[in-house]
Amino acid sequence: MPPPSERTEGFVTASDGVRIYYVEAGSGTDVLVAPAALYLEALLLDDLSDDTRVVFYDPRNRGRSDRADLANVSLDRQIDDLEDLRIELGLEEMTLLGWSAYGFEMAVYAVRYPERVNRLIQVSPIAPAASLLELYGDSRGNRVDQAAIEELDRKAESGAFDGIQDEYCRLRNALTNPANFVDPGLSERIPDDCIYPNEWPENRATYFRAYFATYGEFDLRQDLQDLEIPRLIIHGREDGIPLEGAMAWAEGYPEARLIVLSPSGHFPFIEQRDAVLAAIATFLRGEWPQNATLISSDNDRP
Repeated sequence: MPPPSERTEGFVTASDGVRIYYVEAGSGTDVLVAPAALYLEALLLDDLSDDTRVVFYDPRNRGRSDRADLANVSLDRQIDDLEDLRIELGLEEMTLLGWSAYGFEMAVYAVRYPERVNRLIQVSPIAPAASLLELYGDSRGNRVDQAAIEELDRKAESGAFDGIQDEYCRLRNALTNPANFVDPGLSERIPDDCIYPNEWPENRATYFRAYFATYGEFDLRQDLQDLEIPRLIIHGREDGIPLEGAMAWAEGYPEARLIVLSPSGHFPFIEQRDAVLAAIATFLRGEWPQNATLISSDNDRP
């Protein structure tokens, strides 16, 4: 791992007054921007900022950013927040990296502002269409002890964790996080998000309900036909988000490539760290990683 690069952090005030936290490091003409700083800062910032300017930020109601009224939480609002961030930081073009649901969100931004995005990296993204979510579901729920979670939640509802919600948060994470990994022990490497009140179970759950409710019956596949920038999709074969969704981001698009990593669940940058860093570094140089697959038909599927 390279030595820590100098970091700067601050807040950008969105057009509705909500403050969006960001942290950045590195320098150069290439700029990589990604949401979910609360996780990615500790896991990726030092490595990726060796010769690239890297900006990570927390979406509203996440991590260190302000908690907005839920009426002001939406996909459109978060796209606007990223545009406010870009303008405030003086970024002309960006490589975007989106993990999980933010893999979809960054693609929406690229579709709306194609002149501002030169590359797109999607790590463990949700599917590009609502119909695919309904078809393939999410197997992650089968990997957790639902009875233990329900018992813990009952204790919280009874007031057992009043004033110590961070403890409740950590206990709940200990029950849910291992389901995201092939090797459950690696879940201990996830940064402690419970230090942020935004990430306490009730706050995070209400945020995601409000956020996902604004997606509607989405389908981005036709819009992707007109998106000419290179896209790299990285997905764990054992992710609870099925691989079929990741393949839908790549199949039939000449400017997209898919890397499938195994063993890996929903955190490939933890379970397959070296492979993910190498792929991103190659992609940022304007090249396709050797293990990136062009999927033009069913026969090409990994």
